[in-house]
Amino acid sequence: MLVSHRKRFIYTKTAKTAGTSVESYFEVWCQAEGVWKFQRAREETVSPAGIIGYRGVDATGKTWFNHMPAKDIRRLVGEYTWDNYFKFTVIRNPFDKLLSGYFFSQRPTGTDAELIAGFRNWVKSGGSIIDRSAYTIDGALCLDYFIRYESLEEGVAEVCRRLGLEIDLTRLPRLKSGFRPNQIPLKAYYDKEVSQLASELYAFELDAFGYQSPV
Repeated sequence: MLVSHRKRFIYTKTAKTAGTSVESYFEVWCQAEGVWKFQRAREETVSPAGIIGYRGVDATGKTWFNHMPAKDIRRLVGEYTWDNYFKFTVIRNPFDKLLSGYFFSQRPTGTDAELIAGFRNWVKSGGSIIDRSAYTIDGALCLDYFIRYESLEEGVAEVCRRLGLEIDLTRLPRLKSGFRPNQIPLKAYYDKEVSQLASELYAFELDAFGYQSPV
């Protein structure tokens, strides 16, 4: 998560949405000019310029950390800052996100058929990746703009335009990728039963953002 007092924005971080890449891109405006350096992992950083949440393995004891709920950020920054800063995050097709979460958390191996069966069984046994608290408060959307993972660069550029920031997409890294094989199309992982389970799991997102099942 990020808070920039320099440029008056708040970024909430979702999972499996290139969130770390986007976070890294906008971090430069959360520190004093000329201070920022790229780091994969970060301690929480608080200064007059802004806040960069802890990014690492264990956020226990941290006040500011990567996947903080929006409600907690609002409480800590205060109503005035929350209401007057531009707030954004990244969203992703829930069916694609669920699959990405499976490969990231389970690290499966095997044939195509084994990977597909493993994913379906994981979902049927309750596997999920839910981070709705990053963009809702009390059950309602609470941010000003949603970058879509499927058009990430365009979304990042649009946020920059709205905030009057320099657009330099060569600084947008691609982190935490490579866990999922690309040769199997998304729809191959879903049958009617698993699609229905995912649709129930992500009913809020399907309604709010207009995504649809791949089958």
